[in-house]
Amino acid sequence: MDVLKSSTSPLVGVLVLVLTLGALTACGEASTPVTVPPGDYPDLTLAQSKSPVQLLRNEAVSRISEELVLNVPSNIDGSQACLTASEDPDGVIRRWTSSVDVNLSLSEAPNTQAIVDGVLETFTDDGWMSHAIAGSKANNQAHLLTNETAGTTSLSLTQLSIEAIVAIDGKSSFIRVQAIGPCVVTDGTDSAEVTELSEL
Repeated sequence: MDVLKSSTSPLVGVLVLVLTLGALTACGEASTPVTVPPGDYPDLTLAQSKSPVQLLRNEAVSRISEELVLNVPSNIDGSQACLTASEDPDGVIRRWTSSVDVNLSLSEAPNTQAIVDGVLETFTDDGWMSHAIAGSKANNQAHLLTNETAGTTSLSLTQLSIEAIVAIDGKSSFIRVQAIGPCVVTDGTDSAEVTELSEL
């Protein structure tokens, strides 16, 4: 009996070793590496950039006087690809965006651009740089605000777009506020990191 035990034990050991290696190999194959396009990206995760983006959106909306506002619908949040599909097939480089349309009281429609200009001025007074977005109309202008003097924190890397939009008949209007986070490296479009963050 002792001889039988000693002759079968090595086989059992080999079998366990083979199964263990097979399991490790299978685990390794489950994770497909993605290719990160060349570029200078901040050392931030998409999750770390999300909160500052939302805070900046809220801050911009708070600078519109409540007396002028009819209502504020739900905001729209999500991540967007920073590069084209050919440049970044896996959708690795992404940024978080958060936007909301602030509906103004009907009587304020003629003053929409002036209201936006007033909000822009509060940001430029705080050191932000305002850039008119190409193609926007003089009386319906979109501006991009950047904070170029605040270093490289997640908040300083966030941009803000503010646009006055007036109906064709001039009787109603709203202000579109969109905060835009920095382009960061993720695990890809369909990764748990991206999909789960969008569900929160």
